[in-house]
Amino acid sequence: MKALNRKERKKANWKFIAMFSTTMLLIFICSFFVLRIAKEGVKVLEAKHATYTKTFENQALITFRIEEIIDMIYSLKQESRTINEQKNLQGIISGIRLDLENLINEESTSMKEFDLYSHLLEEVSMIQTSIDLFKEDEESRLYSQRLLERCREKYREDRLKEGKAEKKEE
Repeated sequence: MKALNRKERKKANWKFIAMFSTTMLLIFICSFFVLRIAKEGVKVLEAKHATYTKTFENQALITFRIEEIIDMIYSLKQESRTINEQKNLQGIISGIRLDLENLINEESTSMKEFDLYSHLLEEVSMIQTSIDLFKEDEESRLYSQRLLERCREKYREDRLKEGKAEKKEE
């Protein structure tokens, strides 16, 4: 026995299969694009993570080195040193500062993460110059004081000689 609506059922079956296949194809294509976009997104996020990690590591290094420079400047300012010791310490400070400036120039990005450090290094350079000028002025002042003391001693000796010479004449 055959069903009376066999043709309608067969037609409905084909219609269902066509719609189901189209829907499954559409879902498959959408899933493919979602996964592809997700992979691209993961790559971008990993690249940004690597960049940020490198930036933070460099910032930590720069901060540590700037603290070293500040400690050296403080010891340079506070402790009495010979000229050679001072020049050597200034050379070490300048070397560290130049290394940091090179690192900052290599790592410069559009976000300007290192602008603050650049300004700090400029200030360190100005402080170094000021310390050198103060040391030169201090040395000049000490030299002038020594000369003044010699002149005073010479003047006192001359006054004593004049005083003795006047007493002998009387």
